[in-house]
Amino acid sequence: MLGYELHGPQDGVRVVLLGGIGMPRAVWHMTQLPALLAAGYRVALVDLRGSGDSPGTEGRYLVADLAADVVEVLDRLGWERAVLMGMSLGGLVSEELAATRPERVAAAVLIASAGPATVYVRTWASAIGELLEANAGGLGKFFVAENLAYALPAKSLQEDDAAVQGWVDLLTPLEWDSPGLRGQYWAWISWSLERGHAARWAAVQAPVLICSLEHDLLFPPAGGRTAAAAIPHARFVEIPGHAHNGVIDATPLLNPPIMEFLDSL
Repeated sequence: MLGYELHGPQDGVRVVLLGGIGMPRAVWHMTQLPALLAAGYRVALVDLRGSGDSPGTEGRYLVADLAADVVEVLDRLGWERAVLMGMSLGGLVSEELAATRPERVAAAVLIASAGPATVYVRTWASAIGELLEANAGGLGKFFVAENLAYALPAKSLQEDDAAVQGWVDLLTPLEWDSPGLRGQYWAWISWSLERGHAARWAAVQAPVLICSLEHDLLFPPAGGRTAAAAIPHARFVEIPGHAHNGVIDATPLLNPPIMEFLDSL
């Protein structure tokens, strides 16, 4: 059973927040949760399988597996439908449910997660997959360095050692070599190497907001625009100055378009 926590009035519009690879639900307390509570939403913070309080299982996960886990949480809560908001892997899970379980999705907010996989991403995903298949141990430092490569804009990596060290200190304590983290990486790898996402976008009938970050190497703004053009009721916003893991620092820029979108539903 996935770990989760509830906030906000019981009669508020229901919103489910889903994090990225290795992201515990506590991160939302520093990002979108305060704005949602101030606006009266009923919010469920959910740890994906293998993150936070949700135990990881051995083996390779698929995005569809993680989506089925979220449906179980919705059933447990008695929520027939909810707004799904996901960052990175959590956005892929939200997109999966919007396409395959439309009756459960009132709307979706996809943060740093939408668009076709680029050649760079497919190459990188294949390389990480080969490492995992080799069952190489001691990958913690590799995953910290790998996350740094897209956590911050290149200029910050070049010139801002204090910011880089802050991310090193944040990422290093995570249990990167756990079954849950490996499983989550496989979910992202399989999604990245699949070519059929665009064909499903037209099936997404819920309103969608796609938030791309200017310097995101994994989900660049060009891909977000492509997805938004193909999803019937999608909007697109680009957040300047931030890379993939910049959602915390980008909160002041992300929250206004997100709240405007939610208020319009």
